[in-house]
Amino acid sequence: MKKILLIDDNDSLREVITEALQLEGFDVIETGNGLKGIEIAKKQNPDIILCDIMMPEIDGYQVYKQLKADCATSLIPFVFLTALAEKDDLRKGMNLGADDYITKPISLSELLKAIHVRIEKSGRINLEIEKKTNELRERILHVLPHEFLTPLHTILGFAGLITNQSESFSKSGIKDMVLTIENAGNRLHEMINSYLSYARIVSARNFNINTMKSIYTCGTISTISGNVAEKYDRTEDLTLNLADTELIFEPDDFKFLMTELVNNAFKFSKKKSNVNVMSEIRDNFVKISITDNGIGFPIENMADIGAFNQFNRNKLEQRGSGLGLITSMMIVQIYNGKLDITNNEPGTTVVVTLPTKS
Repeated sequence: MKKILLIDDNDSLREVITEALQLEGFDVIETGNGLKGIEIAKKQNPDIILCDIMMPEIDGYQVYKQLKADCATSLIPFVFLTALAEKDDLRKGMNLGADDYITKPISLSELLKAIHVRIEKSGRINLEIEKKTNELRERILHVLPHEFLTPLHTILGFAGLITNQSESFSKSGIKDMVLTIENAGNRLHEMINSYLSYARIVSARNFNINTMKSIYTCGTISTISGNVAEKYDRTEDLTLNLADTELIFEPDDFKFLMTELVNNAFKFSKKKSNVNVMSEIRDNFVKISITDNGIGFPIENMADIGAFNQFNRNKLEQRGSGLGLITSMMIVQIYNGKLDITNNEPGTTVVVTLPTKS
């Protein structure tokens, strides 16, 4: 039996709707108070929420915002009920992201249709989430151990040789082995950092913009890009064309984002080919683009981007878990931005659009 939460301060209307929906076979939980409705939603996890807009103490818009801000209730279909049919009210509700909007007096057939459609759609979404969760679980089981163990085996193997057979090797041979250990250690360190960043972003519930620091894009991007280029011994391949602006951004998030995107540009392009990093200010947004002349990104796989998912192994030996790109996309979304990937001939351009400090 599907569970419906009805929030409306009109007692008689709430009673009529409750009785009608119960006759249709629904389990209906009802309240006339928005705050109580939020409490019920979090405890009862209904299949759909029907909520009036104009209510005392807390209106329907505030109910919607609070429930969507909580991961436990954010995916519950939400339908506004209101006697107001003006375009501004319709627009406000839909701009917030409501699933539907029904005006009073309410037609039972219209209400039932909306309920069935939204519950069916929610079921499809939940099935897709379950599918993606199972896929992620499989990737974790197959990819993560390999990505951690490969550099670890290298470190332990060469360390064992140095410990047990150091007299058999020359100083230059030992130095080469130590360098190999260092490279493997750096790879393992990057993997752990990527995993921790991914876990932190996934587990984050709310970001308080009032506690964040301001960063200036020009110097930050220049430093990060230069460090990445130096790592690949390709400082001559890097070109910068940056406009400075101020962002409200956690420095560690911005550093991870830019390091990941610039690193991919160098990793998937050959030495002596340009990597161009530029930014421009448009209205209240900054557009940061990273362009390379590499192998390109498989656009047909855009829908498959996810943690522990990898691409282009048939074209280039790729090391890594696939965490970096999905974490970057999540960071951009959290800060109300947009990330676009387009293929050039040859190469790839990644454009990040972020709101500047107002």
